[in-house]
Amino acid sequence: MSCALDEELLANIKCSDQEDAGDEEEKMQVEEQLPQLPDPTTQEDDSDPLQETSGSCRFPWIFEDGDVLNSEDQLAEMVLKSEGSVRPGLTTKRGRGRPSHNAGHYTAATGQIWSVAKDPQVAAGEELPFLGQQACGKGPARSVSNAVEAWMLLFDDEMLKSLLRHTNEQMRKKRNPTSAQRPLDIVELRAFLGLSYLCGVFRNAQFSGPLEELWTLELGNAIFRASMTLARFESISECLSGPSGVWSEAQKLWQRFLINCRSYYGCSSWLNVDETSSMVAKNRLTLCCDARTLYMANALVSSRQQRSLERDVEQLICDFKTTSRNVTMGFRHLNLPQSEQLMRRQLSSLGLLEPTSPDWPRQWQCDSPAYSGSSKLIPFDGEAVFCCGLSPQVDALQAYQNTAQACQQFYDLTERFSTAHMLPSCLTKQCNSFLQLLHFVLNAAAVNAWILLRLSPKGDATMEQRDFQRQLGLFLTQQRLQRRLQRRSTTTSLVMRLQICEILGQPSQRLLSEATGDARRSDSVGVLTPDKMSLPVGVNLSSRYGEKHRRCKPCARNKRGTKSRTRCQQCQSHRCGNHLISRCYECVGILPSQLPEGNMRDDEIGH
Repeated sequence: MSCALDEELLANIKCSDQEDAGDEEEKMQVEEQLPQLPDPTTQEDDSDPLQETSGSCRFPWIFEDGDVLNSEDQLAEMVLKSEGSVRPGLTTKRGRGRPSHNAGHYTAATGQIWSVAKDPQVAAGEELPFLGQQACGKGPARSVSNAVEAWMLLFDDEMLKSLLRHTNEQMRKKRNPTSAQRPLDIVELRAFLGLSYLCGVFRNAQFSGPLEELWTLELGNAIFRASMTLARFESISECLSGPSGVWSEAQKLWQRFLINCRSYYGCSSWLNVDETSSMVAKNRLTLCCDARTLYMANALVSSRQQRSLERDVEQLICDFKTTSRNVTMGFRHLNLPQSEQLMRRQLSSLGLLEPTSPDWPRQWQCDSPAYSGSSKLIPFDGEAVFCCGLSPQVDALQAYQNTAQACQQFYDLTERFSTAHMLPSCLTKQCNSFLQLLHFVLNAAAVNAWILLRLSPKGDATMEQRDFQRQLGLFLTQQRLQRRLQRRSTTTSLVMRLQICEILGQPSQRLLSEATGDARRSDSVGVLTPDKMSLPVGVNLSSRYGEKHRRCKPCARNKRGTKSRTRCQQCQSHRCGNHLISRCYECVGILPSQLPEGNMRDDEIGH
């Protein structure tokens, strides 16, 4: 049976089908242009193979990844704006005779062309994906549980031995060595470094007192007096501040320290490369820090004659190529060719572009974003935030504000409890390159170790920097204190041993018992019982002094050449003052008739 369809109804059906198909096609195009959030399952395949994943961490991050990411509504709005800006027919028509105003295109001094509209021919692949790497320790750094374990990873035994050789070498070069300049061993060197860290804790005030106060009983601390004398501490400091021709030794310590910093830490997605406001040993200091933790991942110390900004950036980010991380660069290092070079190595870049920069587009009113390939300029307080290859998921302004000051913040942390406060007054005004670089290495090692300990599952994520450095100083001096406590020396008094026990947290009962026993034995030397007080019958005493000086027999057995006139009045054997006991006649029980010749009797006194 045949059916006839109404032609008007058929036309309406076709029109509705075409409209539905057009709406679905437009919806699919918008969905394709929307950047997708990274899938956790696929993120692991694209992540850095050298980056160790970390589980739940209670580390107090400087900022969270969510603080710099756009929301889904913001992403959709960005796509619609970009679509409207490139859609034909929506551009403003200019009337007859009206000037062009460059048609939205601006040229920089370098010849780079910027446009207010994004080029639709720019491939989406030129924008790197956001992987969101998590900062964590690597290898042994994942299992550190105290301050000295984290610090020893960065300032290792090889560096300690190198510093020990240098210090002893400077001591040997001194013309008049004294007892306070005896050679160091590794235990005493650790104690010296521990006291240096404690000086940074106790003398970090703007108007701190002299170094000598730390060794006084009234205002000082017992750990300084218990570890070493002030003269010994100053002597070691003077040896470290030797001639200025030991810069090569400082460079060896510096290079070894950088290798350790790069080996035991995995950076997050946000890096900052910038030059600090202060110089170290009259050289420029350029840092590469993790913006989320402030960990110093790499650094350069170079003079103005040696510096090349492009090579500096290449050297600092050499460990992060092809990892899709972002590098926020300081204004001295930021330029368009450098950013394009990083983009080819799968690194996005951020920075603040100043109007005086040669890459700044001329006649640009700084009222709307400008585009040039994968680069973008966003107006910001009369200047512009420059980004190249940054994922559209990231809010460039928020990312710049959270990451731009990481290097300076790290340097401020190193100066907060600086070991430079350990210098005696005679060395504070001297400009010694070795000491300045050594102090920065010690300060940076303490800050980086503090971050590693808080990242470790066994560490305390809430530990303050001052508490960490105080514990580090106590740990480094512990072995020296143990040695002084166990060594029976006349220079270590009972009061000092009791203070060492208190510092180490050890009970002092055993020490007091030993001291009591020693005191009893020393008091009982030469004590005569009542039945032996009187001399035996027939025993006469001779004179206490002999005619000549003769060698003391006990001293002769100890290979000493002590000679003395004093002798025993009974056996007439010569003895020095250390081996002779003097007692009065009444205690010995001598009768007047038994007095030796030459001794005065009581009845003769006064005549």
